[in-house]
Amino acid sequence: MKKKCKPIKEKAINKFYFCSHFLRKHQIMDKKATIGYILIFAIILITFYINQQNVSDIEAQKSDTTAHISNNTKTDLPNDTITKTIADTLIAEKITDSIPERIYSISNSNLKIDITNKGARISKAFLKEYKNFYRKPLILLKNPSDTFNYRIYTLQGIINTMSLTFNPVLIEKNKIVFQSNTKSGSINLSYELKEGTYNLLTKVELLNFEKNILPNQNYLEFKWSSNVILAEQSIEDEQSKTTVFYKYKSDNDVENLSETDNDNKKLQKGVQWICYKQKFFNTTIINKEGFADLVNIEVEKTEVPDTNSIKKLTSNFILPYSFKNKELYTFEFFIGPNNYKTLSKQALELEDIISLGFFGWVNKIMIIPIFSFLSENIVNMGLVILLLTIIIKILLFPFVYKSYVSSAKMRILKPEIDEIKEKYGNELTKIQQENMKLYKRAGVSPFGGCLPMLIQLPILLAMFNFFPASIELRQKAFLWANDLSTYDPVLEFGFHIPGYGSHVSLFTLLMTISTLIYTRMNNQLTGVSGQMKWISYLMPILFLGFFNNYASGLTYYYFLANMITFGQNVVIRRWFVDEKKLHKQIEENKKKPVVMKKSSLQRKLEEIQKKNNTKINKKK
Repeated sequence: MKKKCKPIKEKAINKFYFCSHFLRKHQIMDKKATIGYILIFAIILITFYINQQNVSDIEAQKSDTTAHISNNTKTDLPNDTITKTIADTLIAEKITDSIPERIYSISNSNLKIDITNKGARISKAFLKEYKNFYRKPLILLKNPSDTFNYRIYTLQGIINTMSLTFNPVLIEKNKIVFQSNTKSGSINLSYELKEGTYNLLTKVELLNFEKNILPNQNYLEFKWSSNVILAEQSIEDEQSKTTVFYKYKSDNDVENLSETDNDNKKLQKGVQWICYKQKFFNTTIINKEGFADLVNIEVEKTEVPDTNSIKKLTSNFILPYSFKNKELYTFEFFIGPNNYKTLSKQALELEDIISLGFFGWVNKIMIIPIFSFLSENIVNMGLVILLLTIIIKILLFPFVYKSYVSSAKMRILKPEIDEIKEKYGNELTKIQQENMKLYKRAGVSPFGGCLPMLIQLPILLAMFNFFPASIELRQKAFLWANDLSTYDPVLEFGFHIPGYGSHVSLFTLLMTISTLIYTRMNNQLTGVSGQMKWISYLMPILFLGFFNNYASGLTYYYFLANMITFGQNVVIRRWFVDEKKLHKQIEENKKKPVVMKKSSLQRKLEEIQKKNNTKINKKK
């Protein structure tokens, strides 16, 4: 909520208090610097009092303002509270209320941009191919939720472009140019949509300002602030996924601010792009050559989020001014979906804003190409996921086969392993030695089933990150699920159950039941018993609550994977593995002479065991 204008005296007092707080906050310990800042603020305070009595002293006020801003040049961003107070008394140009607001539109096949003549700023940005959760037009930018303002410090006062009325001087289908003539110079703002893209080329041109800019004022400010609008089903999920990403031109790494809390960051020159990312969409400002000066970005979490405000994201840019007759600033806005292929075409590593997890390379190399091919040729996303699951299971079949054979061999040897355990009781070293002899004689590796499972793990985890981040699933229905990119409620409780939620997701329930059945079958194959057996049953039950709010496309995939695994086990048992022949082969292996080679670890363990036995005998 904006504060009402206060009397100049009260503003001056508040200004002095703010400056003192600013110094304490930043722990300025140098006495000379502290005294200097206090003197500057004292001069501003005195000037405000003089301004009440004598309008002709405005020039002195301008000098003090120049001194303050000059001290911040190239070292820090101007303080918003200070500049706001000055702006209240020195506004160079204001909107002429007699001129009505008019909205002008430009468009291409992907976007429709509405621009208002009040400030020549974006009023609304529509994505033509997408709808919000309520199946209404999807708007990423919306006035007044989004602020675009250029602030220029002139001898006549501060010019805020959002307070000016612009006239269109060129109007085309995909391009528009606005102009505003002020006392200090002319401002041209142009917007152009590139056909077949989500890119909006933006140009800011200052003409004939060089003699009217404050002395030593070698920069202007650009502020972009956005109250992010809800586009998805869950406010909490959308809020948790909304944050700011950024990248420097000289660095390939993409970084981001906290997705869960309030955060802010001061970036040095060379920032190539800053992205306001939501769950499935983003708005990004791009300067391929890198912004030439400081950028301050901030994320402010909305305590009580609603459809009009998920989070407030703000960026303050410093744009250099070189006192030329013509100053031109050019950059682009990307306003579009978080689609991996679409973002990759930007050639700016912008696709890295999509969270693909630790095993993201698996998604990039295998999952995304297969999924993209299928989704481009098949309309039904449920069928696409089914085919994707089958393809992955076929590729992993050799590893599943090896794992099954290893489990079968261990099951055959289990009676003998139990006999060894019963014979030697608590002598763990002896049990280990005898088991290794048995494995060696039988030609069985106790770790034979582990390696195939480890190879499958990266794909399992890659899928965990791929489906929730896949915009291709957004608003795609399958069976009872209206949207495969979010949970599929078949029953609403009307109240919240801690650790579970307020609804029942049917695909999650089916996934859990199938996982419990698979766990039971696996325990029978491997002979797991005791405490480990009950722990294996506990994990699927815990996952029931964990996955209840996840994308139904993910739980549908896990359900399909379990069902296909059941079929693979039946096929392997009937046509690939004859357990009677396997048992016969193991018995034949046992008859062969085996030379046991001790590893260095085994020898070390035996030495330790001998020493312990010697100590025990001496005590006796």
